[in-house]
Amino acid sequence: MKSKTLGASLIFTGNCVGAGILALPLSTAGLGFVATSVVITLCWLVSMIASLLIVEVLAAYPEKELNFDSMYSLTLGKPGQIIGMLAYVILLYSVAAAYTSGGASILTAILSQAGIHLPSWVAATAFIIILGGIVYKGHRAVDMSNRVLLSVKGVCFVILAAILMPDVRAANLFDITHTMPYLWIAIPILFFSFGLQIMVPSMFSYLDKDVKEVRKAIAFGSFLPLVIYLLWLVVILGILPRFGTPSFSHFLKHHSANDIGDLFVMLGNHSTVHLSSMMMGIFTNVAVMTTFLSLTLALHDYMRDLCKIGKSKSDRKKSIAITYLPPLLVSLFLPALFQSALEYAAGLQALLLLIIPVAMVWSVRRRQNQQNADVSYRVFGGNGLLIVLACFGAVLVVLGFMASMNLLPAL
Repeated sequence: MKSKTLGASLIFTGNCVGAGILALPLSTAGLGFVATSVVITLCWLVSMIASLLIVEVLAAYPEKELNFDSMYSLTLGKPGQIIGMLAYVILLYSVAAAYTSGGASILTAILSQAGIHLPSWVAATAFIIILGGIVYKGHRAVDMSNRVLLSVKGVCFVILAAILMPDVRAANLFDITHTMPYLWIAIPILFFSFGLQIMVPSMFSYLDKDVKEVRKAIAFGSFLPLVIYLLWLVVILGILPRFGTPSFSHFLKHHSANDIGDLFVMLGNHSTVHLSSMMMGIFTNVAVMTTFLSLTLALHDYMRDLCKIGKSKSDRKKSIAITYLPPLLVSLFLPALFQSALEYAAGLQALLLLIIPVAMVWSVRRRQNQQNADVSYRVFGGNGLLIVLACFGAVLVVLGFMASMNLLPAL
C-alpha cells in the first residue's frame, strides 16, 4: 500500500475511533456481544458502501475539484444544496464545539498537573490554535500528525485490552437471552460509530482523485475500526454479565452510558484500576485529538467549497477562521446551543451519511443513462441497493429521534 494511501486510511480510522469508543460497550450492553457483533458488522458494511457511493459521485466529475457543497449543487439542485448545507454545518459545527470543550478540559488538566492554571477560554483557544495550525498546514501535515497520535492511541489500547482480557468470561460473551428489546437503540449508535463518509471528498483530493487508491483507503480505514470495536466489546462485555449483581444492568441503574471511568473502577482490583485509568486517560485524550483533526479537516475543506475560497496563504487564513471561530465561540458562550443540536445529531447523521449519498448517486446515474456517458466507476448492486440503503437511512432517522425522546428500551 502506498504511503499516502496508508495515511488516508489512518485518517479514516482516526475519524471513526474517537473518545466515544469507551462508552460503546455500555451503550450496547443490553444487546449483548453476539447480537452487537452482527449488527456492527452490518453497519460497517453499510458505511463502507455509502462511502463508495460518494466516490462514485466524485468520479463522475473528474475535471472538477469537488466537496460536498458542489456535489449537492450538481446532483440535487438548489433545494438539495440548502438541505445538505444546513445538515452539514449544524452537525459538524456542533460536534466540533463539543470536541473543543473536551480538548480545553484536557489541556487544562494537563497544565494543572504542572502547576499552570488557565481560564477555560484560554485553554480552548490554545487547543484550537495547536490543532487548527496542523490543518492550516494541509492534508500532509494532518496525515503525519495523525500517524503519531494513532500510534500512541494504539499502544494504550493494546495495554488496556491486555489488562482486562484475563477477566473475560465466555458465558458473559455468549449470553443471547432477552436481547431484541435493546436492538433498536443500538442500531443508530453502532452505525454512527463509523461516519467515515464525511472524510471521502478530502481524501479523494489528497489521493489525487485515484479511485483505486481511495477505495483501498476506505476499505482498510473502515475495517480497522471494526476490528478495534469488536476487540473492545469482547474485553468489556465479557467481564460482567448483562443482568444480576454485579452486572451492566445494575451499573446502569446508577450511572449513564458515559460513565466509563466509574465502570473501570468496578472492573478490577486497585492496582489494575490505577493502570487502566491512566491508560484510559491517555487513550481518551489522544482519541479526542485524532477525531478533532480529521473532523475539522473535513469541515475546513467543506467551508472552502461552500464559500468558494482559494488555496493561497491569505485564503487559507480565511477558511481556517471560518472553520474554527464558530465552534470556539459557541463552546465558550453558547454551550447549550450545541448540546441542543447534538440531541438531534442522529437524524442529521443519517441524512448526511446515507440518505443524501444515495440521492446523489441516483441523480448521477440517471444523468449518465440519459446522456449515454462513459462511467469510470460504479458501485455494485444497482438501484435495488440504493433503495435498500435509503430505507435503512429512513429507519435510522426515526430511531435516532425516538432515542432522543427516550422512546426506545434501554438497559
